[in-house]
Amino acid sequence: MLRDSPTTRRRHRRRPAVGGVVACALVAAPLALAAQLGADAPASRQEQVGGRAWVASPEQGTVSLIDGASHEVVATVVAPGALAGDDLAVTQAGSSAYVVDRTLGTAFRVDGATFDVGEPAAVAAPGGRPQVLEGGGAVYLVDPVRRTATHADPETLEPRLELSLAAEPGEGQSVVDSDGRLWVVDATTGSLTWFDDAKHVIDGLATTESRLVLVEGRAVLVDVTAGRAVELGPDGQEGGWSCTGLPPGSAARLLGSLTSGHVYAAVPDDGTFVISALDRDDCSTAVPLAEPGTADFGPLAQDGRYVFVPDRTTGHTFVVDTVRGEQAADVPLTRPGNRVELTTKDGIVFYNDLDSEVAGVLTLDEGAWTGTPVEKYDAATDEGVAVVGGGDDATGASGAGTTAEAATFAPVRDGRTAPDAPTSSVSGGPTITRVDVRPDPAVLGSPVTLTPLVRGAAGARWEWSVTGPDGTVVWSSQEAGAPTVTLRGVEPSTYELTLVVTDADGRRSTLSRPLDAVLVPTPRIASFSIDNPTPGLGEVTNISADESGLSGADATWQWEVSLDGIPLPFPGQPAPGAPLPLQFPFEGVYTVALTITRGELSDTASVPVTYADQCVPALANRRFVDLREDGTATVDITADDCFVDATVALELPPWLSSSTPTVDVTAGPTEVVEDRFRSADATPVPVDLSVVGSPPSDGVLPGAMTLVLGDVRVPVDVRVNLPPAWTADPTCTAPDAASGDRPRFRAELADADAGALDVRLTLDGVPGGPDGGYRMLPGPSGRGVYELTGPEQMPLGDATTFSVRATDRFGSVSEVRTVPVGGCAA
Repeated sequence: MLRDSPTTRRRHRRRPAVGGVVACALVAAPLALAAQLGADAPASRQEQVGGRAWVASPEQGTVSLIDGASHEVVATVVAPGALAGDDLAVTQAGSSAYVVDRTLGTAFRVDGATFDVGEPAAVAAPGGRPQVLEGGGAVYLVDPVRRTATHADPETLEPRLELSLAAEPGEGQSVVDSDGRLWVVDATTGSLTWFDDAKHVIDGLATTESRLVLVEGRAVLVDVTAGRAVELGPDGQEGGWSCTGLPPGSAARLLGSLTSGHVYAAVPDDGTFVISALDRDDCSTAVPLAEPGTADFGPLAQDGRYVFVPDRTTGHTFVVDTVRGEQAADVPLTRPGNRVELTTKDGIVFYNDLDSEVAGVLTLDEGAWTGTPVEKYDAATDEGVAVVGGGDDATGASGAGTTAEAATFAPVRDGRTAPDAPTSSVSGGPTITRVDVRPDPAVLGSPVTLTPLVRGAAGARWEWSVTGPDGTVVWSSQEAGAPTVTLRGVEPSTYELTLVVTDADGRRSTLSRPLDAVLVPTPRIASFSIDNPTPGLGEVTNISADESGLSGADATWQWEVSLDGIPLPFPGQPAPGAPLPLQFPFEGVYTVALTITRGELSDTASVPVTYADQCVPALANRRFVDLREDGTATVDITADDCFVDATVALELPPWLSSSTPTVDVTAGPTEVVEDRFRSADATPVPVDLSVVGSPPSDGVLPGAMTLVLGDVRVPVDVRVNLPPAWTADPTCTAPDAASGDRPRFRAELADADAGALDVRLTLDGVPGGPDGGYRMLPGPSGRGVYELTGPEQMPLGDATTFSVRATDRFGSVSEVRTVPVGGCAA
C-alpha cells in the first residue's frame, strides 16, 4: 500500500474533554483489553520487524539485524560453530533469516522476533557449496556436490524428504518458485529438473551454461549462450523464447523482476545494464554504466522501479531507473575490491560489505540517492554491536549472556526518572553499561546474583566489591561474569556495589551503584517494556513490567491509567506479570502506573505513553493509477492506520478529472483475530478517474495526483499513454555493399514504450507486400530508433513515396509520415 514518508504521517485532531475519552474508551474502544485477552496477550507486534534485514560479517562469524528506520544494529548473533573468516551467506525469510556456513557445510535459522538461533543442520561436506532455497512456504537444503536436496521444516530445518537431483547445479542454476517448486539446471549435462508432487527431467531445453531466475515468483530459464529466455511452469516450457540482449556467452549478473515481466542483466563485457521484457520479446533497452571490460558487477537487487548494481572494482553502486531506462545514481559505498551485497526488505534497500565492518541503508531523499553506513562491529576492538546469545563464544559478550531490550523504559518515581548508575571508562578500553541485581532489593541472608553488561572485557581483570554503610568491605571477588553474593547483615541497609574491569593495557572502567538490602522479599519495579513505543490512534500496545525484588513470590498487581491527571477507569486487570494491552482513540500523553503489593510492602512506578494520530490516505492494493488502456480507470481509495472515519480529498491536475473529488472512508471495525486485538482494514471506496486533457508527457507522471487527509499529503504516480511522437522524418539510404545492395529505412520516435512499438512501412501506390506493411525493428543505435533493410523482392522502383506509422502496445497510433522515395533506388 502506498504510504508517505514518516515525517508527514502525523495529523492532529482536536481532543475533546476527558469525560468523552473515558466514555469512548469504555464503549467504542476499551482502554484495557485484559477481559478479552487475559494473560495470553502477546508482547510483540508484527509491525516491529518491518524494515529490517539480516547481514553477515564473515570476519566475525556473526550475523546482524539492521533496522532501516533508525540505521542501527538491533541484534548480533554468532553463527553456531563458526570461526572468524567463515564463508557466511544469508537468505531473508520474512523477519527471520536462513544462514549458510559454507565453510562448515551447515545451515541454521535465526528467529526475527526472539533472535533465537536454531540448531545447525548438516547440509553438505565442509566447503561443499550448500544452499538454502525458500519459496511458496517450502524450504530446500541443496547439496550440489552430493547432487541431493532436502525438503526441510521451515522452522527447525529438520529433514522431511531427501530428493535425488541427479544434477550438480552451479551458481545461479537452482531456484524455488512461488508455488514451492524446486528447479535445477545440471552444470554438467545441461538437463533441467524440477520437483512438485513428482520429479520431472527435460533434456535439450537448457544448456550447461543456462541460468535460472525468478520473475514475479515464476521460474525463468535464461540461455546465456544464445541470448534468450523462456518462462517455466508445471509442465516445463511455457510460451516462446524471448531475447535478453546478452552477448553470446556473457558472464552477466542476472536478476528477475519482483514486480513485472522483466529480466535484468549487468554485463561486464560492455559495461551495460540490459532490460528485457519477456511478454513482448523486447531487449532493446541498454543502459551504459561503466567502460567495457572494467567492471566487476556483484549480485543485483531491486526495489520497485530501481535496480541496484554494485561494482566491486570501484566500491560504487549504480542505481538504474528501469522505468526511464537510465542511470539514476552512482553511489560510493565501500572500499574498491570489497564484496558488497544488496538486500531490499519492506521497501528499504540495505547494503553489506562482506569484507569490513560496514553495512548500511540506501535512501532516496529529495531526488538524490545516498548511503548511510551502519557499523556492524568495532573494527579496532573486534567488539560486536548488540550481541545476544551465543554463550561464551559470542563476540563482544561479557560472559554474562545478557541482552539489551530495545523498548525498555526506566520507571518514573515521584516525578523523577530512576537514574543510571555512575560509570567511568577510558576511550578504547572496556565499557560497563550496567549491573543488574536479582533480587533487587537484595534479601539479607539469601543469595543475590550480580549480572553485568560489559563490552571489551576479553582477557581483562575483574574486581568486585560490596561496601557496607560504615565503609567496611563486606565482600569482594575477582570472578568474571555473573557472581553470586550473600549479605549477612541483620538490619535493612544500603550497600555500595562496585565493579572495576581493567584490560591488558591498563585501561580501566568502573561502575558503582547502590545495593539496597531488606529482611524479607520486597516488591520493586525495575523497568517497563513497551512493544510499540509510538502507537497510533486505535493501535494496541502492550506494556510489561520487570519486577526485580520478589523472585516469584506472590503479589498483587494494580494498573492505573490517567490523562492530564484524571484517572481513566477500565473494566479489568491482567494477571500479575502479564502485559497490559492498551488502546486509545484520542491523542495525548497517557500516564500508565503500576502498584505491586505483597503484604504490607508495595512499590509504585509509572511510564508515559504518547498516542498520536497516524492516519494516512492510500491506494488500496496498487502503487499507481494506470490510465494507459483507454484513458479511464477505477481505483480504490482507503485510509491506513485510521481509528476514526476519514475524508480523503483528491487533488488532480487540469488534464485529469473525477466525479468524486472527496471520498469518505469508514474506519474498519475493531476485532479479535487469532487472540490479537486489532482494527480491521478500512473498506476501500472506488473512485473513477478519466483523462480530459493533454497530459504533459507519456508514461509515468510522478506525483500527478495527491491524496489529502488533514495535513497529510500523499503523492501518487499516474501512468498515461500518448501516441508515439516523431523526433525526425523517416529516411531512406540507397543500397550499398554493406546492406547487400538493398535500401535501408530509418524511423525515429519518442514514446514511453519506445522499444516495443509496432512500426510499419508501406510503399504508396504499389500493390503487394506483407499485410499491414513491412515491419521495422529496433535498431542498435538508440532507443526509439527503428530500421529496416528492404527485402530483395521489395518493388521500390514502382513507388514515389513511402509512409511509416507506429502503434504502441495500448493501441495508440502515431501520425503517419510520408516522404519521397528519393534516392533510395539509386
